[in-house]
Amino acid sequence: MVPAARITPAPGPALGPGLEAVHVIAAFSRPGELVVIPAAGTGALLTAAAAAGRRVLGLFAGPAACHAAGLRLDWDLDPAVRPLAQARAGGPALLLEAGCPEAEQAALAITGRGGPGGGVLYAACERVLRPGGVLAVITASTPRPAGLRDDPGEVIAAARAAGLIYAQHIVALHAAITDGQLLPRPQDASPDETAGPPAVHARVHSDLLVFTKPGTPASSAGLKGFQPEPEGPMR
Repeated sequence: MVPAARITPAPGPALGPGLEAVHVIAAFSRPGELVVIPAAGTGALLTAAAAAGRRVLGLFAGPAACHAAGLRLDWDLDPAVRPLAQARAGGPALLLEAGCPEAEQAALAITGRGGPGGGVLYAACERVLRPGGVLAVITASTPRPAGLRDDPGEVIAAARAAGLIYAQHIVALHAAITDGQLLPRPQDASPDETAGPPAVHARVHSDLLVFTKPGTPASSAGLKGFQPEPEGPMR
């Protein structure tokens, strides 16, 4: 049985991946639970998760990116919630190491498509998720000179190969709906797109693919490292 897809319109003319991830954090985790970003990029998602009261671990490709993310967290987060966010260098492969303290502890993992095949990335997500935990993958069909690459199809195959269950497909629109017409905004090319002729189709949506780890969820209070929702103002 194929999971049902639903369409989520943007609240304005565009809905970017950052805002999508904020909604994902609110929908699939609770304050005090662990959220893991296995390929954290700029670190913006760590800020969003910690500001929402989640413990969050972000993994970065190297020490320089990790250090920059730490500085951003120091700047962006209220000191009361700054301890909730951790940045660690080494990438998703760290989650596969023996003795990984976060193994089977995360309520939620958030990532993009990842590299070809995505074997290490999705295996790392499966390892870090607790039973019943959720993997959210934000992606899109990437324009190429020869046509569109089927990113959602590749993600579903790789996540299933890692032992995760495909649960839902949510389509997030990146365009306003006016008089029954989709009005896309001009967009820059994605970093992983190759040079070539202009794409025939404008990108008007991204795909949020939701997977779960088999098993019955544990209560939050029973998980290692659980912390109650922090008190005091958050900015």
